[in-house]
Amino acid sequence: MRRAVTIVLAVWAVGLFLMEGLQQVGAWAAVLLAVVLAVRKELRLEPDVRAYVRAVLALGAWQLVSPAVALVTGAAEHWPRSGRYFQIVDTVSGAMVACIGTVGVPWLLLGGLVAGGWLASSALGLFQNRVLWTWEPPAFLKLNMVRLQENFGTDEEPRYAAGGFLFHRLRFSHQAIAVLGPALAVLARGRVGWRRVLAGVVVCALLLAPYAAFARAALLTGFAVCVLALLLLSHGTPRKVGLGVAAVLAVMVAVTPAWRERMGKAAENLFGGERTLAMSVGWRLVRAHPLLGVGFGNHKPAALATQPETGITDLLATDSHNLWLTTWAETGLVGLVLLASVHLLLARALVRRHREGSLAATGALLSFGGFHLLSVVHYLPFHTSVHLGFCFIWGLGLCRGSEVLGLRRDEVPKEPGAP
Repeated sequence: MRRAVTIVLAVWAVGLFLMEGLQQVGAWAAVLLAVVLAVRKELRLEPDVRAYVRAVLALGAWQLVSPAVALVTGAAEHWPRSGRYFQIVDTVSGAMVACIGTVGVPWLLLGGLVAGGWLASSALGLFQNRVLWTWEPPAFLKLNMVRLQENFGTDEEPRYAAGGFLFHRLRFSHQAIAVLGPALAVLARGRVGWRRVLAGVVVCALLLAPYAAFARAALLTGFAVCVLALLLLSHGTPRKVGLGVAAVLAVMVAVTPAWRERMGKAAENLFGGERTLAMSVGWRLVRAHPLLGVGFGNHKPAALATQPETGITDLLATDSHNLWLTTWAETGLVGLVLLASVHLLLARALVRRHREGSLAATGALLSFGGFHLLSVVHYLPFHTSVHLGFCFIWGLGLCRGSEVLGLRRDEVPKEPGAP
């Protein structure tokens, strides 16, 4: 079982930077292994982790039946397409990682895979940002190269949207935010010097991802998470150096013409643009079906039904561009309460583990904060790879063993004059 868990977690870790399909394989395998552990009565979870797992299973169960409820009540006319419906597995994936992690987590292996993979992926992203991508991948990979050829610069100085190995600018940049938390935790609290240096390099590479992808919300979220980590976890010279690097990166954004134009359009997009339209349609669905929703995965057909009155486009109809609003529209007040319970219980369990010295929990909390900042303007679960990336980090944060990688409480440097 220990070997099986190691293989599953390693495959999932590689999928974080390489391919969504590997993450899905890891998620389904984690579900199977968790069921095996439960049947063999070998699942030993701490009370707050057990409460989180139960809440996740309750949310997954409601998502499972909500389309049928919507059909019965007349809120929906069709069953959701399979790709959206089976994202129920994504919902429970974090809890499954926490379950199989009780067998043991290969921390150094996972760290090495993720660090090396993201360094390579960010380097590829920088190349994609500067050079027009012309190579067409094999058809069976079903990768769309159009977004990588979108020019955010000028004809004289073109700048293209990077996608790394994921070949998708939002999946690339949002996945980077999921991994950013653990990298910052190792940078601030790692026990071994060279690992902290490597973590610092990885942090820079992860911030490069949204910069090269022209992903506004992801870049601002990355800056916010970095500053939060530096203020809360670092002291003295490391904090000053880190804030200095963040300032340099902010200047790089400010002096880049393509980024200045991109930021200039942000307020227009958020207040009166596409996001306003998507959110207004979401509120319309909520008012029509406030308690039970239109069914998990049914946001798009329900939104498109309003097209004659709202003018919503096929692309904008996929979700309400907000986690909580989309959840309410699809699964009603019942799903909204269940989702809030899941995240509150997750935060409580992670905070306890962080206070006990878990480096993984510290990173997961930073990742958790990044997720909710991004979720103000994005429905992150729509992209399976992104949701699975965050859930993977959160699930690891609930596992034992990462304490050996970090500094003990009495080793954490204090501010001068602090007790």
